[in-house]
Amino acid sequence: MMFVVGRLTGRIQPKYLIATGATIVALSMYDLTNLYGDVNFEFFAWSRMFLGVGLPLIFIPIITASYEGIPPDKTDQASALMNAARNVGGSIGISLAVNVLAHREQFHQSRLAEHVVPSSFQYQETLQKVTEYFAAHGSSMAQAQQRAFAWIGQQVQMQASLLAYIDVFWTLMLISAAAVPLALVLRNTKLGAGAPAAH
Repeated sequence: MMFVVGRLTGRIQPKYLIATGATIVALSMYDLTNLYGDVNFEFFAWSRMFLGVGLPLIFIPIITASYEGIPPDKTDQASALMNAARNVGGSIGISLAVNVLAHREQFHQSRLAEHVVPSSFQYQETLQKVTEYFAAHGSSMAQAQQRAFAWIGQQVQMQASLLAYIDVFWTLMLISAAAVPLALVLRNTKLGAGAPAAH
């Protein structure tokens, strides 16, 4: 895609390429919101391929648009500012994703724990079956019951983490979708000029 986008930047306005790339990335993130416990390699491979198509459509045209109107003797300073902006943006994005993951994991864990009621029939049935499983695999009844309690807690934690990651993908999808109208308000650039080599 790097070679394809490099050719397209000389023929199509960068803002349209950026908008297209952001749309593809948003669709890729939406695809990842369908994550579930038994997904196979193919699921992740297709999502990664969509993302691999969308990201070059964003970053290469951004470089082209960023150098528009900058005098040749100022390209070094422009390159430094772009690198700083990219690093800061990446740090903000990672911080946002980690923050959403942590808060939503706590939220889902508390909501799921509301349904793990020791007095309920489903809980007792699950506890009994898991205890019997561990007892059949060499644990004493006391150890088996302790392991069963731990297993149920682990399942709640795993499901909360999975739901939190889905929420992160929703957040990234919304951010990518919001970038589409922002890209379309960029001014037109002179096509065919190409961006100067960045340092």
